[in-house]
Amino acid sequence: MEGNFLYHQYLKVDSEHYGKIQKGEGGELTVTNDNKGMYSVHSDEASVWTHYQIDGVHLPTQGWKIHITASKNDAQTVLNDVAMVCMERKLVFKHLKDRESFMKMNSKNANRASSGKFITIYPLNDEQFIQLLDVFADVTKKYEKGPYILNDKRWKDSNVFYRYGGFKTILNEDGEHCIYDDTGQLIPDQRNPFYQVPTFMETYDAYLDSLNIKDDLLLNEETTKLNEYTMETSLSYSNAGGVYLATRKKTNEKVIIKEARPVAGLDGIGRDALERQKIELDALTTLKDVSGVVNVMDHFQAWEHYFIVEEYIEGSDLRSWLVQNYPFVGSVDLNLYGEEIMSIMTNLYHIMEDMHQKGIAMGDIQPANVILTSSGEVKLIDFETASSVYSTDKPGMATTGFISKEINVAGARDWFGYLKLLRYLSLPILTSDTLEKYLAPIQLEWIKNQYPSHIYKQFIDLFEKAANQIRSYQSDIQYQWQLDVDEQTEDLQQIVNKLVKGLGQHVTDDERFINGDIRQYELKDGKFNILNGGSGAALTLYRSNHCVEKVDKWINTHLLAKLPTVQNIGLFSGLAGIGTLLYERGYTESAQQVIQKINQTDERNDLTLRSGLSGVGLFYISLYLETNKTEYLDYAESIRDRIDSARKKQPSLKTNDWSAVPIGLIDGVSGIALFYAALYSVTSNEDYLQQAIQFIAEDLDKTQKDEESDMLQTLDENNRLLPYLSGGSIGIGIAIWYVNHVSGKQLFKEEFDSILNVSKIRCTISGGLFDGAGGFLLVPSLVEDRQAQWDCTKDVIQLAHLFLIEKEDAYLYPGNFSYRLSDDLFSGSSGIILAFQSIMKKNPLYWLPLINVETFLSSTKGSALKKVR
Repeated sequence: MEGNFLYHQYLKVDSEHYGKIQKGEGGELTVTNDNKGMYSVHSDEASVWTHYQIDGVHLPTQGWKIHITASKNDAQTVLNDVAMVCMERKLVFKHLKDRESFMKMNSKNANRASSGKFITIYPLNDEQFIQLLDVFADVTKKYEKGPYILNDKRWKDSNVFYRYGGFKTILNEDGEHCIYDDTGQLIPDQRNPFYQVPTFMETYDAYLDSLNIKDDLLLNEETTKLNEYTMETSLSYSNAGGVYLATRKKTNEKVIIKEARPVAGLDGIGRDALERQKIELDALTTLKDVSGVVNVMDHFQAWEHYFIVEEYIEGSDLRSWLVQNYPFVGSVDLNLYGEEIMSIMTNLYHIMEDMHQKGIAMGDIQPANVILTSSGEVKLIDFETASSVYSTDKPGMATTGFISKEINVAGARDWFGYLKLLRYLSLPILTSDTLEKYLAPIQLEWIKNQYPSHIYKQFIDLFEKAANQIRSYQSDIQYQWQLDVDEQTEDLQQIVNKLVKGLGQHVTDDERFINGDIRQYELKDGKFNILNGGSGAALTLYRSNHCVEKVDKWINTHLLAKLPTVQNIGLFSGLAGIGTLLYERGYTESAQQVIQKINQTDERNDLTLRSGLSGVGLFYISLYLETNKTEYLDYAESIRDRIDSARKKQPSLKTNDWSAVPIGLIDGVSGIALFYAALYSVTSNEDYLQQAIQFIAEDLDKTQKDEESDMLQTLDENNRLLPYLSGGSIGIGIAIWYVNHVSGKQLFKEEFDSILNVSKIRCTISGGLFDGAGGFLLVPSLVEDRQAQWDCTKDVIQLAHLFLIEKEDAYLYPGNFSYRLSDDLFSGSSGIILAFQSIMKKNPLYWLPLINVETFLSSTKGSALKKVR
């Protein structure tokens, strides 16, 4: 599981913060065998595997691995039987350590390449490998088929699979898993969701094929059904199977073909993809006369997988439609858009009524499952979670933001999803069930104030009708229209005071110091760094002169003790930023230890401001300005040399965060530009300034301007327009501003002015500093004209108020996607405090963890400091 799906692993029930979810029922998967004593058994907390090794048995670096798959019901007994053979033959092996790991490995959103792998056996040589294939095939033949392992090859129609790969972890300089080829050179150990053998093993693989005699399932009569269609393209893939756009050869009509992998793609209640496909087939058959529901056309088995054919609906789902049509620019009237969404939601209301009259609840009313056709019709798709309208069964899958734990009847669950969709189309900000009570009133008040009165009246009418539908299924649910939002202040100091108070009230007693983003758990050093950990909050509180005793207690109790374990050198991700906190707070000896450790690290691949050399270089320059010690300037210039060398070898930047976009200030070359501009300011070396200008121009080549709004945003590889601090045009704007600040020039004026216009954006999906509304708070400090600056400030304050949660005369802040509260710098209240303070101090760099950042800014202005070396 990767990317944003990871958030769902940390949504603790009855908690307003992210946290590790305790293991559910099912327990460990254990080996009980008299021979177990000969093994060294290892099970790392961070790993899903339990490893069994034998002293004196030395595995080769790489070779043919054997993987055993199993169904969820047979897992323990398969493990017992396979482990017995392994121990009798003194084989090194590993297995998934518990049922929770087994379910995650085979879940719908699991990694498709590794899914199905339950037990891995490491033969000592090729002869033993071939012998063991039949041995384990015989041992497991009595069991139900487990999930097919996509990047392996099945042995003789059994639960045994194999592939060639590394036995030991070997990483290249890019962090890729590698093996050695036949000449001794490192090559990537391919881990794709299809079988792939290294070229130097192709002959041996063909030999294995000659031994691997099995029934050819492709000759099954049912398989010919698939030949009736021409596959045009794949629309999506998951561990449950693919979704394809195809053409029916006989009629030349376009269709959608959905694939289901048996025993794979498990949902939250253990149903596999095939079970859910049968649910969808039954539901669509029942709803065949409901005009707003997709039609089913065929279903069949081909090879080991099952397929359902549905009509192709030309149009776009509401998620894509929203991105294309929502008037994000504040100057655009909401009237026309409001009329469109009221028409869509009125049509959807009638479709859902008809659907429920047939006794079917769809189970997952959310934007991706509602299609708006090219002719304006509304269609519902994806019924794999369907059930009876009166079912009280727990849903196996649901979309966060469109469900409520209070609602347990399927029909009511549909109408709650409808209410959230109505709100989401009106204001595209999601809230989780946990934060609903805080953010719903804020959003409803915004809708009331922003839309024309006749649109608002229609909104209220649909809202109340859907709420009545909920009550018709669950009379105990009183989902009511609520507007009890206090008047929103524009007083910057008052906002900061309330945010600082909220942050101080919620510091923890553990090593994290604050509750932050899931990166606290997912990334090494995440509990301690500036970005997600305690150091960012500690620096924010210290700079705000609040809870300083708590800051010192955390530093002395936790940070200094864990400092030797911190490996990343980055400004936001590791040692450099922590060094800033320690130095500013007076722990100069510890700060010197940090500096020494950074100097001993030969980082050459990561050049970014977030976690790499650019951020470290800025840290050294701030040290130089603070101490006037030329050794720190020497360090900074040596970093510049390393960056230049790395850029010649690898022009594209590498990022270390799953959501990072390698454009702009945080993870792009504008971050390098910021460092080079600062280096120019303290050396007067014109080469540095020219390189900084070139880097900004490089990033500007990845932007696109909307002519109507005169707004400049970055365009990423997924064709998304991004205005944000991280990956977006705001970050580039800060780099431009700073280059002009140190040079006294007016470079990139047209582009810069267009970037400032992003302050007119009406809303953002998330509220955080890096990837959301918080980054817009940095824009006013880039504006010179006082009236324009105040107008800009009012715009961005209004944007921030969509996320500011008032509780007990303090402000709390939601993290990414508003799933849970967060106090970190990346997505939560610490970053928002520093961003508001940047307006007050007229310093667009105030959020950077640089030593005495206000002095840094004044010292690098124009010719304030020019030391020719």
